[in-house]
Formats: sequence, structure tokens, C-alpha cells
Amino acid sequence: MKRRGGQEETLSGGADCGEAIFQSRRKVHHMDAEPRRVLETIYPGAEARYFSPMSIGSIPEHADEGVTLILNGVKTLTSSAFWDYPDGKIPFVGALSVLLDGARRPRGIVETTRVEIMPFKTITEDMAQDYGEGERTVDWWRRAMGVFYQASATRHGAGFTEDTPLIWEWFAVVRRL
Repeated sequence: MKRRGGQEETLSGGADCGEAIFQSRRKVHHMDAEPRRVLETIYPGAEARYFSPMSIGSIPEHADEGVTLILNGVKTLTSSAFWDYPDGKIPFVGALSVLLDGARRPRGIVETTRVEIMPFKTITEDMAQDYGEGERTVDWWRRAMGVFYQASATRHGAGFTEDTPLIWEWFAVVRRL
């Protein structure tokens, strides 16, 4: 998951890696009324746990595909760089996010189950499997995400190396809608 200017994007492909999938989120303080209403209805009084809505895809079809990956338990991990959180508010264990489809309709709620700060080079085969996209291998992930993080760093005026720390966020579906 990559965040930029109040919008998060995750490139899961690259020019040589097949079809690209993007993951977007809006900051919780910019949360649309519908996702907030969903969280308030299902988790009343838990506002401190509300986090940015999650929507996979650069086009509606990709968002629908991403919903399927998440709801089926294939994708349970994402990552992001610190430059994507200019307000310093990063994912936290227990955070609740509404999962949106390509029409921006709520399809589920995910809860962050684990957060670790580790360098880009930390990716393991288990993590690549949990990432749930592309070939689900370390080689694919390094290629696809390396291209994305390099471009993202350039846009943010930041440097990127294999040692750049990332925020690794594991999540689970806690409610289908």
C-alpha cells in the first residue's frame, strides 16, 4: 500500500511483471461518509480504531479483483513507505478499514493484525505468498515493488534502496458486507 497526497497507491506489477494492481486508501480524516457510517454501525464507540478505507485497483475491474483476493484470504499483507504518511499516522494493530469494490461500495471490513517496520529487502517467500498478488514469489515482489518504490521515492523527493524501511501491515477480514 502506498500513500500519496491523502491517497495511497500500491503497484503490484511492473512493466515486465504483467498486469498492475493498485491499492488505494484515503486518510481516515478524509473518510467518506459511507465507510464511516459502516464502521459506526458495526463497531459503535470504536472510532479510535477506524482507519482509511481500502480499495484495490486503478480501474473498477482491478478493485473488484482485489476485493476477491482479500475476501478469499489470498491477500493478507501489504506494505507502504513512511513518505506516504506525512501526518505520521501509520497503520496499527486493531485498526479497522472498510474494503471498497470498484463502484466504491463497502464489501467487507478488515482489521490490521500485525505491523512491523522492516527494510524492503526483508521480503520472504512467506511474505510474498501473503501479499497475494502477481506470481506470489520473492523475485516477482522485488521486481514489481522495486519499480514502484523507486518511482514513488522519486515523486516524493526521497531516496530508495534495499535498506529503505517499509511499514508491513498484515490484515484479516473480520466482516463481509
